[in-house]
Amino acid sequence: MSILTIQQQSITQNTILQKIPQNRLPLIHALTSKTIDNDDQKFEPFQFEKTIKFFHDPHTSHLVDRRVRLCHKLYRHHQNGYVLKDLHRLMKIFNILADLCQQQALFIDPFINILKNCSKPFLLDKSTDAEIYSSALISFYSDFGYLLRIPNKRIQQCILETLYKSIQSTNKSSIDENNYDNLRPTTINYLLRIQCNSDLCETLVKALSMVENDLSLRIHIIKLLQIYSSKSSICVARMLIHDCINRLVSRINDTDPSGEHLFRTVELLWNLLEYGPDEQICDQLNSRVTISLLKEAFFGQVTQSHGQYHRQLRNDILVVCSLILNINPNAPVIETGFAKQLLLFASYPELRSNNPLVKSFKLTTCDEDFEFKKLLFNIVIILNRNPMTQELITSSRVLHAFLSYIEPLPRKKDHQINIFEWNISQFEDLQLHALAALSILLPYSLNEYFEYGIGTRLLVFYEWTINNEEYKSEGNSYFGKGGRNTKRSQLKYILRLFRSLVSTRDERIHIDLCDQGIIPSITGYLKVMTQQKSMHIDYIDLDIICDGLFILSCLGELDVHRKEIFGSEGIEMLIQILLIESPYVCGGLGYHRLLVAAIDCVWCCVVGSVINEDEFIQKQGVFALLDLIETNPKSLQNIILGCVLDLTENIKCLHFIMTWQGHKQEYFTHVLCELWRDEERETYVARTEKGVINDYTKPLMGLLQQSVPLTSLKHFEPSRSVLDLIDNMRSKIYGFFCKLGFSELPGLHEEDFITICIIENFLDFKIGEIWQEILSELDMEGVKLIAPDNEATDTILRATEERALAVVATQTYILEQHHKYDLQLEKEFYNELIRNHIFQEKRLDQWKSFVARTSKYPLLMVAKDSQNQAIRQSRPEEKDYSGYHTVHNLEIPNLSITAFTGPFLQIESTPVEILKRK
Repeated sequence: MSILTIQQQSITQNTILQKIPQNRLPLIHALTSKTIDNDDQKFEPFQFEKTIKFFHDPHTSHLVDRRVRLCHKLYRHHQNGYVLKDLHRLMKIFNILADLCQQQALFIDPFINILKNCSKPFLLDKSTDAEIYSSALISFYSDFGYLLRIPNKRIQQCILETLYKSIQSTNKSSIDENNYDNLRPTTINYLLRIQCNSDLCETLVKALSMVENDLSLRIHIIKLLQIYSSKSSICVARMLIHDCINRLVSRINDTDPSGEHLFRTVELLWNLLEYGPDEQICDQLNSRVTISLLKEAFFGQVTQSHGQYHRQLRNDILVVCSLILNINPNAPVIETGFAKQLLLFASYPELRSNNPLVKSFKLTTCDEDFEFKKLLFNIVIILNRNPMTQELITSSRVLHAFLSYIEPLPRKKDHQINIFEWNISQFEDLQLHALAALSILLPYSLNEYFEYGIGTRLLVFYEWTINNEEYKSEGNSYFGKGGRNTKRSQLKYILRLFRSLVSTRDERIHIDLCDQGIIPSITGYLKVMTQQKSMHIDYIDLDIICDGLFILSCLGELDVHRKEIFGSEGIEMLIQILLIESPYVCGGLGYHRLLVAAIDCVWCCVVGSVINEDEFIQKQGVFALLDLIETNPKSLQNIILGCVLDLTENIKCLHFIMTWQGHKQEYFTHVLCELWRDEERETYVARTEKGVINDYTKPLMGLLQQSVPLTSLKHFEPSRSVLDLIDNMRSKIYGFFCKLGFSELPGLHEEDFITICIIENFLDFKIGEIWQEILSELDMEGVKLIAPDNEATDTILRATEERALAVVATQTYILEQHHKYDLQLEKEFYNELIRNHIFQEKRLDQWKSFVARTSKYPLLMVAKDSQNQAIRQSRPEEKDYSGYHTVHNLEIPNLSITAFTGPFLQIESTPVEILKRK
């Protein structure tokens, strides 16, 4: 035996004898590993740079096994997630392996394992890494989606499943968050946000055409797009850029035994239609092929409506079709025959038909079929937006089918005819839905109104809604909100239907409704509703009252006879509404709406009829309107002023206006002046502190009007001076003073006289302002006036300025007179103060004299002598009384006072204040 052989045996024996203990065997370290014995030994991280260099080295291309082992090492080392800071190097390895997989199949399984680790949350070394590496992660996901280019189904499916799992809330690691070797995993919402900001959406949409023949991969892509479209509108916009709708619809009818493909496609289409921009959707849906494929999918589910799943999917497709028509009413549903077939289903089972589509179709009272019926009602309304389908709706007799629901509840069942019947709750819901649909459809089909006798049917139903017959409504539906156990919902929608009919201004409908007594019926019911001032009006009552008032306004606007039918009962109802306080109308939120409807009704049903005007005035309706002017904001004051101004055509109204006093005991003339000044303050008209015209060249024009640039206008366009008359109330205030006069008005203050000077010349100032605009426009257009016209315009403008200067002089004179009057009042006031002080001094002197006389006897004797002397001087000259038998003594004996006395004597005691001082 040779020496070399002996050495090899000894080495082999030594190798066998020296066994390594089991607890010291080297373990492959994962990032989440804290060993069982809590070993704190730090292992080196995975060497990405060496691995990339090894894969790039052309001399190692034959070392396939070693490369595969490196892949397994990478998988085991990061089987709980990759660190965010390694993203760039990780994607380099992915791209290398993507190329190797296409060359050698040995790399496919390791590559799939490495990809699966991306479904785990990425790990953060620091709390700020989420924001620092957010752009890097966006780029990573964009490149990750590009890996779908690999022509291998397993890898493609792994990529899609990895993306799907990474954003699922159920994808949580079983390892505690505190056991990641001081690393922290990212959240699901963070990853979802990053993916939505990447190019994954566009990549997945493009991949749809690449996997057209592979149903499972297509479903995976649609699942991902479904999630992205429901979370971000930006993703929806990116999908639509790459024609996502047509890509989805083109394969919507592919054979799928599970049915998942169609279900998820419809859900994704729903998201795209709901969150996407309308212009892009219209461009992609304006195709007969697209509508035909949707039609085929819809009727494919209708024919299989024996199961709950197919019914729900049928309803979802119908919702998608509704959204399509809502976004693009001109979609080719008529050309494809889809609209006619939808209208056929909408009239089933109310109308009989031999069409094969509905002959074998059966409805039940289950929730899916009930929802299907309501969706058909809704799609008829949407189809009506296209003028081309209105004739189709008329010919399909859908309106007649809707009218079958307009009847009192509960229905009278005919047991002899075996037809399909909804239960009472469902029928009520469909009834309200039909009323809402008819209010939109009937104005476009007025000929059917007379053909079907709709007016009589509607009025019979209306009488049922307002009678005292008890009916407990279910109130479960959207249209039945607030009407539980009452007929308020039915009343609300039947009045809305009447409102839409009278809004057409068709005199035939007005005559038909009035001949059947709709005016006294509505006024009587509204009077009952509003007879209590302290009642609370909710939104349902508000809709009913406003719609009723609008119907009365439309019917009585142009016919004096109908205004007289409105009569006393209607006037009392209107005054009751005008006196309602705002807190009782939906907490004040609906008061504006109620008041506008009531004033419009006064304008249309009272103004223009002398009988109604007299009664409205006598019942103090004018006072109610004037009270509203004082308490309501400017938006309502303008409307009320116009109504009252038209009432002043009746001379009796002027007396009530002049005698009215508001809550602050102010007359209406003062209120008008205050409104005028408020208008001038809002438009920034040049005025002094006292209200005198500051710029006589522009006595009415404010800064807001001057800020509008002057441009050359067409003949039908109003100028800024004319628009000023519409925007504010100054023209109406001028009209009031033309009726009331400009002098001898009660309740005016000093500032009111200054304002009236401007109001009186309002028309002249406005004419001059319009002429200034005319000349400015002619100058802009380069038009020169001839000499006579130029002279005439100069005269007009000069007359306007002179009128303004005269008004300024008048205002100055009025201010001076008021100043003099104020000085006179002040002087009289001071004179009164002086007289009061003199009287007080005189009383003080009298008191001092009284005290002196009572305390010192010599002074008392002096006072006595002066009194006697005064008496002697007051007597006439003494006569000779010798001829008289009796002479009476005129002096009272033993008198001890020194003041002249009368029949009564008043003794003043010493004041208590003086006694207290002692």
